[in-house]
Amino acid sequence: MSPSLPAPERRIFRAATVGALLAALALGAFGRFREAAALTAGAAVAIVSGLWLSDVAGKLLVPRLRAAPRQDWKFAFRALLRYGFIGLATYGSVRLFQGEVPWLLGGLSAVVLGVLVEGFRGAVAGRSGPDEEEDGTNPRG
Repeated sequence: MSPSLPAPERRIFRAATVGALLAALALGAFGRFREAAALTAGAAVAIVSGLWLSDVAGKLLVPRLRAAPRQDWKFAFRALLRYGFIGLATYGSVRLFQGEVPWLLGGLSAVVLGVLVEGFRGAVAGRSGPDEEEDGTNPRG
């Protein structure tokens, strides 16, 4: 995984993590520990999968016009192993938390929550797209 993510991606994964933790803590406070564990397992799978997908997409993008894309058999093999692991983790979570599948699905949507939070923050700040965030400034037209 790449050590540094762009700021918008960091904010998305941070919002996903905070949202999942707050929901799990709220469930735990009401004594619903199995549901909290299912939600946490789903969120962990979604966040790790999202981070890995971000890494794969970053390696597939060509940084300069004339640069060759960085693809080789090791890259493809690692990507396949990662998603095999994610598939096994999801399967294991569903088997372990059979009665709490709605909570597991809620956890799996943690990254979607992060995207929504970041989109809302961008709308409130007046940003309309990622092209305005390239240099870290937000032009006010």
